[in-house]
Amino acid sequence: MSATTPDNANSRRGRLVAMLLAFLIWGGWALFANWRNDPTHALVAGLLQGAFSAALTLLMAMTVTALFRRLPDNPLRVALPALLIVSVSFTLLFLLHSWHQTPALWQTIIPPSSMAFAYCLFLSLRLHREARALTLNNETP
Repeated sequence: MSATTPDNANSRRGRLVAMLLAFLIWGGWALFANWRNDPTHALVAGLLQGAFSAALTLLMAMTVTALFRRLPDNPLRVALPALLIVSVSFTLLFLLHSWHQTPALWQTIIPPSSMAFAYCLFLSLRLHREARALTLNNETP
């Protein structure tokens, strides 16, 4: 794909699909993880987790890209965006679900936070490969 042609993941439709999937998957997970404790709390936990995951999905790619471009070219450039984003989002999820008194707090927030870390790391690695490819192409006679 050329730089001027957006791929499906960066299109408006692609972002909306990703947000919807995040809402359904992680909201459904929170509902499932908390159902046996209290269905009412489980429903609210599912809605909170789903909404947070949808918003985070929209912001993650932009934030990883912005952080990656601002960091110097060293090994931390790949890991630091994922660590920063997931640290902030994990803290916010913990506070949100603590405030709501989500019964299965850790079971609710660890899986989506782990997946968010893996996704951010993947994005950073992809940006790193693209930056290396541009550097190699510019050095070739």
